Amino acid sequence: MSLRQGFMIDATVEFEAGVAFAAEHGFDFVELNMEHPFFRELDPGRVRSATADRGLDVVAHLPYRLDIGSPHEHVRDGSCRQLEAAVDTAAACGAETGVFHATTNASPDGWGAETLREWIYESVRRVDDYAGDAGVTGAVENVKQSYFDAGDFPDLFAATGADACLDTGHAHAMGYTGAEQAALLRDHGDRIAHVHLNETRQPDRDEHLPLGHGVVDFEPVARALVETDWTGTCTHEIYSWDLDSRASSKAVFDELLADARE
Repeated sequence: MSLRQGFMIDATVEFEAGVAFAAEHGFDFVELNMEHPFFRELDPGRVRSATADRGLDVVAHLPYRLDIGSPHEHVRDGSCRQLEAAVDTAAACGAETGVFHATTNASPDGWGAETLREWIYESVRRVDDYAGDAGVTGAVENVKQSYFDAGDFPDLFAATGADACLDTGHAHAMGYTGAEQAALLRDHGDRIAHVHLNETRQPDRDEHLPLGHGVVDFEPVARALVETDWTGTCTHEIYSWDLDSRASSKAVFDELLADARE
């Protein structure tokens, strides 16, 4: 299966309108942001019906304001149980991938960086195993802090069986250029199952803008995806009420992919 593109549906997008727009503008899937209150009472039947009728696949962004690496056992366990419940809902919606954050709010100065890292790995293994049993691919997203940024992917892959979601804006905010992100895709594309595409105008923070409205260099990213025959899903993760911004972002990326194929 070739590279597929979709966009995030969250509280800024009315569900039915978003699904209809995705189908009308050539997207392959929608990603459901399960952190937002909009999806607190997510109806899997409604999701399956709306997407299947339009030939769309589904990806889920599992809740991310959770502390799966907490040094407190009950907090860690509760966070994992919440993710497992979200995986059940995502699977019922027909989601093929479930993106989640592998991080903690605890201070490494007090608890020890490696100790926290091991607790995170333990939780990642648990959530990934649960997701796999449910038929969902678990994908750990790089975040804008020590646990885990894009440079930690090789260690994550060595310590767990989980795949990853490369967030381009988060990586840029942590100092990874487009060329360095492309290198990750070339070296570890078999474990990077999903990509979040978003732009920023800032050197050290992400703004979730459409492609073409920021400073991230996507040319080497597109070239790496094409030249490695990468197969996976790319979400335009844009924070905007304007659905047209998703279509304009896709047009920019389509052109980059076409140029890379020449």
